[in-house]
Amino acid sequence: MKKILFILIPAFLLLMAGCKSSPDKKSDNGENKMISEDYQSQLLIELPDEYNTPDGLSLAPNGDLILSVPNFNNQHLLERGMIEEAVPPFMASIDPDNNIEHWYDFKEEDLHPETGTMGPMGSAFGPDGNLYVADMHVFFSDEHKSRLIRINVENGKAVDMDVVATGFIASNGVTWRDNTLFVTESVLGEHEDSLVSGVYAFSLEELSDGKPIELVPFENGRFDDHLVVSFSSGNHMGFGADGITFDDDGVMYTTVIEKGEIYKSVVDDNNNAVTKDLFAKDENMKGPDGLIYDSEREHLYVADFLNNAVHAIDMEGNVTTLHKNGDVTGANGGLDQPAVVTLRGNELIVVNMDMAWAAPDFSVNKEVDGEYNLAVIRLDE
Repeated sequence: MKKILFILIPAFLLLMAGCKSSPDKKSDNGENKMISEDYQSQLLIELPDEYNTPDGLSLAPNGDLILSVPNFNNQHLLERGMIEEAVPPFMASIDPDNNIEHWYDFKEEDLHPETGTMGPMGSAFGPDGNLYVADMHVFFSDEHKSRLIRINVENGKAVDMDVVATGFIASNGVTWRDNTLFVTESVLGEHEDSLVSGVYAFSLEELSDGKPIELVPFENGRFDDHLVVSFSSGNHMGFGADGITFDDDGVMYTTVIEKGEIYKSVVDDNNNAVTKDLFAKDENMKGPDGLIYDSEREHLYVADFLNNAVHAIDMEGNVTTLHKNGDVTGANGGLDQPAVVTLRGNELIVVNMDMAWAAPDFSVNKEVDGEYNLAVIRLDE
């Protein structure tokens, strides 16, 4: 994603001790559960033009998928003459038959008072039945304008929105573990030539007290108490921590997109990472973005934003590429800058973000082509 300049900060990093990777889990009959390379990406849904930048995708309690549509491509498409006016961001729903419609249209009072817009990204339904969404504003301002929002749901319908945390630079990935919400911050700040990013944690109780949490900026030797772990990376893209998930043992996995790496962290009861280890790195995995854990097959799946690929990773950190292609539009089921993966039964659904202008020097994808779609890799075939 787009390189951004930040104020220099002191050399405070969270340094975590190493630990050994956990052994590969076995199925009930004692055999390793294997993932092969015999999978193909197929077209799931052709999106209307108003879905010019899809991103977050979460499974609702009723089985529908909820898609975040930040439409970050607006300015790029306007400048190229591909659209005549910007399309507002919104949230969409996809039913089990893949019918898609608007689920929540942001109201005037929802918009950020300074940027005048929304940037819905990663999302996850909480134990309270409401949808929590990272509201990223870094493409409009790098001055800590990004937020965490809650879309309140009544009888399965989205009714209104609250801001529950402020002070992010680039809030991004979102996942729940029990009653705690974990959010990746892709940009905490800079130190020398390194980008610092990390993960925050918030309890459901504090998110529900009616007053937004105000994060302390990571600068001048200070960091907010909600920070779980931090990462340092080269800053050639300007985006670090991105996707996040937990396995069945409560171990946290975080992608650091510009490093092409996935880290595993053991998190204690106080939401501090007591260990931080490199878990997966592979020459075929260039830009790991969104990821999810598959309890049935005991694997992680990750969208490779820079390499037009989706990979499966076993619990020893071995990477298997399920599908990879060159620079395509995604119209025939190809991967077109995939950013998010979500499981719906045996379907691994992939969101093609198609935002080439954000990483032109690093991505296989070279231009926004005007065709927007979701892909699927069927794991039972």
